[in-house]
Amino acid sequence: MSERFGPIRMFWSRPHLPILRRILLVILVWAAAPQAMAAGPTLLFDPATQEVISQDRAGDPWYPASITKLMTAYIIFQDLKSGRLKLDQKIPVSELAHSQPPSKIGVPVGQTVSVDFALQALLVYSANDMAYVLAEGAAGSIPAFAARMNAQARKLGMTGSHFVNPNGLFDHRHITTARDIAILASALLREFPEYDHYFSQPYLTIGKRRLSNRNSLLRQMKESDGMKTGFVCNSGFNLVATATHDGRRLAAVIFGANSGKHRVDLAEMLLTDGFSRGPDSRPKLQSIANIQTGGIVPTDMTAQVCKQKPVSLATSKSLGGWGISFGNYENAATADMALRGRMLSSSGMELPGQPGVIRLPEKRGFAAAMWNLDQPTSEAACARYHAEKAPCEVIPPETFAKIAALVPDPPPPKIVADPEGDDLSKPVKKKPAQKKKKKKN
Repeated sequence: MSERFGPIRMFWSRPHLPILRRILLVILVWAAAPQAMAAGPTLLFDPATQEVISQDRAGDPWYPASITKLMTAYIIFQDLKSGRLKLDQKIPVSELAHSQPPSKIGVPVGQTVSVDFALQALLVYSANDMAYVLAEGAAGSIPAFAARMNAQARKLGMTGSHFVNPNGLFDHRHITTARDIAILASALLREFPEYDHYFSQPYLTIGKRRLSNRNSLLRQMKESDGMKTGFVCNSGFNLVATATHDGRRLAAVIFGANSGKHRVDLAEMLLTDGFSRGPDSRPKLQSIANIQTGGIVPTDMTAQVCKQKPVSLATSKSLGGWGISFGNYENAATADMALRGRMLSSSGMELPGQPGVIRLPEKRGFAAAMWNLDQPTSEAACARYHAEKAPCEVIPPETFAKIAALVPDPPPPKIVADPEGDDLSKPVKKKPAQKKKKKKN
């Protein structure tokens, strides 16, 4: 009898318990599917070898949100390595940087911060204002920095990515894929090991305040050692996470989770599964085919994660300049879908204006449009769209002015409780102890 069950006792012995716990976690999370799975793509890979361990739709387009800041950091790390920037160098906070919505540090206009502080704020607290401070300090303007981001993306082979800004706030043209982000994360870890500490730093100190790292996997999983969270309503809860076990480092990309806790649980599940697998011959990240840009439109997670309509209508004060219209539609959702397709075409990706959906006067529907262009750019854009057999009409400034005067502004969108999708555990308030009633004799 002892010979028959001996191996079983050995397997359940103390040295094997950590492995068993990991396997049990994977089984439990998978048993909760489909609720456990992200709405968006996922990818598990080895950043050192760029081998793919598992993936789901890793070549599909998605909105990166603050995962964008990995590319912002890559450009800044390049400038630090070349000497164009220094960690102790002071860079000013512009009005544009200061105007960025939360998450933000809120340094007043005209004051300066060091490159080192801005990087900490960017990668630990995901500060949108510091992303603009770094971008303007490195390239002089946001369009110039975005051009550097896109040039670097092409150089790295990120064929499904296009960046419009350095902080990842929503734009129809600001997209990536899990495959591309995995290539970027691998490049960061390989080329800039001296800056790896920014991704695992537990908190950012500002005076007496300690702002915890947005990535709560660092506190949930002992092997976790980086990298970056992301959240806007359109993307859902995104995460790139690394962990090291027995000297082996793996990384996971999670797009479109439905909560902050959901994304870290999914990442832990994938990483745990990866560590339980033995060495094997696997395909490389580059073997994953990105869907051609514009082939499909990324899923919009707004209704699921922010409990509001996914389409934000243009306000009267934002309308101006020349522009183009892609047609009028019965409802805002249809107009927005048409706009997404037009913006992700080769004609729309590089346009400098502001895209959006406009409510038309006299209940005539909704227009998919772009504004804040000049006349030559508008006319050239429509010529390119016409060559693609797509509808396009040049709109003069007077038309936008009439719409702005006649159509009331939409109500402001609901304020998201935590704009970065913070998943820090909140302290549980203890109920006051009830006084025991004295028994009557």
